[in-house]
Amino acid sequence: MANTITKIEAQKRKGRFNVYVDGQYAFPISEEVLIKYRVFKGMEVDDQLIDKLKNADNISKLHSRALNYLAHNLRTEYEVRDKLADLSDDPEAINQVIDILVDQNLIDDQRYADSYVRTVVRERKNGPDWIRRHLKDKRVAANQVETALDHYYSADDVIEIGVEVAEKQLKRYKRDSAKMALNKTKELLMRRGFPYGDIEEIINQTDTDEMAEQDHDVIDQVAAKYFRQYAKLQPYERTQKTKQALFRKGFLMDDITIAIAKLTE
Repeated sequence: MANTITKIEAQKRKGRFNVYVDGQYAFPISEEVLIKYRVFKGMEVDDQLIDKLKNADNISKLHSRALNYLAHNLRTEYEVRDKLADLSDDPEAINQVIDILVDQNLIDDQRYADSYVRTVVRERKNGPDWIRRHLKDKRVAANQVETALDHYYSADDVIEIGVEVAEKQLKRYKRDSAKMALNKTKELLMRRGFPYGDIEEIINQTDTDEMAEQDHDVIDQVAAKYFRQYAKLQPYERTQKTKQALFRKGFLMDDITIAIAKLTE
């Protein structure tokens, strides 16, 4: 048995309406659904059509929330699905909204991957493995990640950016031994996502000329620090502890011996 829409009343919220059937409030509806299904006062509706309109309104609301979420940043399909899952427990509705957004080119994981790779290359701080980790977390398909890297992050770029990162970091390790400074730099490059196989080449191309005299410039200061630290020990133990500390810091034994000799004269 068909019923009749007797009133369509605008809500305070723009673009939303309340629909009354046979004089009783029945359901809310968006302007988009109102227009799409040509809903009007006096229209006859049955339970099946009402359910259809309610479902369409649910899709419309989810779509609107998704558009707000996408308004300022590119998002992956996984991120949008995760957001919609917080708003709805209807997986079919979420699938429909995702399909709509894909058709509207508002979700495109390849475009997201391309954009992210270009951004990382432009920032010149991180390597390709950093990108792989980030995009894996965003559930971007591996083939899409590699396509983006192939197009926007060349092998030459990896070495060039890696050298820039290495040279910048080495300047921060002026108080370390040359060996320690290089080891710390290699560790940083690994953390920043530069492939293990490229790190030696990066270091080979890094300007390390200033490091040749670095150990001679800093070892006396470091040795004196440890010598003071172990001042309460017996002379032999104090000397041995200082030598061990300097060796762990990466200083060469010949340089350690000379530094200790200066301290014990």
